[in-house]
Amino acid sequence: MAEQGGLLDFLNSPGGMGLLSAVGAGLAGARRGGTWNAVGSGLLGGVQGYAQGQDLQRQNEYATQRGKLFDMQAQQLEQQKQAAAKQAAQQAERNKYLSSIGQYKDEFSTQQNQFDPLEWMRRGGSIEDAQKLSGMKDWGAPEVARTIESQDEQGNRVTLQFDKMGRQVGGGVQGYTAPERVDLGGSVQFVRPQAGVSLKKTMTPGEIASNAVARGNLAVSQARLSMDQRQADAQAASGGYSTKPLPAAAMKMQNDALDVIAASSNIDKLLADKQRQIESGGLSFGPVSNLINKGRNLAGQSNEQSRNFASFVSDLERMRNESLRLNAGVQTDGDAQRAWNELFQNINDTNLVGQRLNEIRAINKRAVELQRLKIDNVRSNYQAAPFDYSRLPGSGDAGGSAASQQPQGKTVVRTGTMNGRKVVQYSDGTTAYAD
Repeated sequence: MAEQGGLLDFLNSPGGMGLLSAVGAGLAGARRGGTWNAVGSGLLGGVQGYAQGQDLQRQNEYATQRGKLFDMQAQQLEQQKQAAAKQAAQQAERNKYLSSIGQYKDEFSTQQNQFDPLEWMRRGGSIEDAQKLSGMKDWGAPEVARTIESQDEQGNRVTLQFDKMGRQVGGGVQGYTAPERVDLGGSVQFVRPQAGVSLKKTMTPGEIASNAVARGNLAVSQARLSMDQRQADAQAASGGYSTKPLPAAAMKMQNDALDVIAASSNIDKLLADKQRQIESGGLSFGPVSNLINKGRNLAGQSNEQSRNFASFVSDLERMRNESLRLNAGVQTDGDAQRAWNELFQNINDTNLVGQRLNEIRAINKRAVELQRLKIDNVRSNYQAAPFDYSRLPGSGDAGGSAASQQPQGKTVVRTGTMNGRKVVQYSDGTTAYAD
């Protein structure tokens, strides 16, 4: 394969093409009509055709190279055109930017536009031009050649400036005068000493606050004095007791105790009815009689004693709860618990049940007295008048009490003494002697 490749490369060269042409020509000169004559003619024609094909291929490659060169030149011209346009646009931007230096941004602006080197280079300007143009604000400015220290009309120090021609530059530069710290009471300011300056001194924040506190304390004292005087007058009218309402906590404690006392009247009446039934024989207890009473009620053949027994059993739990509520929080709490437990455990003996009911009533009465003592202590702690228990239901108060003699539509708020006589104050604010 290597030899064939080498031979083909040789035949493709000018020397190989010449050799083939000579061989073909020789064979073509042989006897006309012979075999070698025909081979020579064909070989010579093939060499000519191959040469023409190579020539055409070279022409095509030359045309392709010329086209690429033309496209490259056209692209370079387009790039140069775009670069020139970009450079022209940047130059126009730089010219526009330079024309805006020293101008005001708008009619409301008070500052002129200043040259910005970074903005200049962003628009395509060189750093050398930026360095030169940074000092353009000083172009045409007068050069100060000498200065003279002087004073203005107010006596302040001023520095006068002159150029090389002796002309004054500007109106003079005010000299520095150190400001002085001035305490104006309400504020502290630093003021330059000047003739004709008048400063007003005011109160300090501490003085203003002190005055406000003093005025507030005076108003509170006057209001307290007036309130104390009214309370003293009302206390004198109520027999020396305080007229202030009880605090919320004390009022709740009193109301809770009053609710329990009021409920104790109902439970005591119920316990008394049960005792009377036992004493009259209308209610009795025993293992056998209890079963008989339950059987009668279940069979629909009840009698007075069985009905009383059913009522006693149904009322027993309610009486126990009300009694324990009455004794809760006082010294009789444990006694009431024990008495009721013994009653529930020994409901089969009539005498024992009667005895326990009598003990429970006695314990409840002591609890009522303790609840009243609690109320009296609370009211005494706040100098309030003693509470009138005759207003409570079931108190057993006689008809001569203040509650029984109170006007219709009014309720007693508090009672007291005045000039040795009992005084009652009603809900409408009126007072009257109760005796």
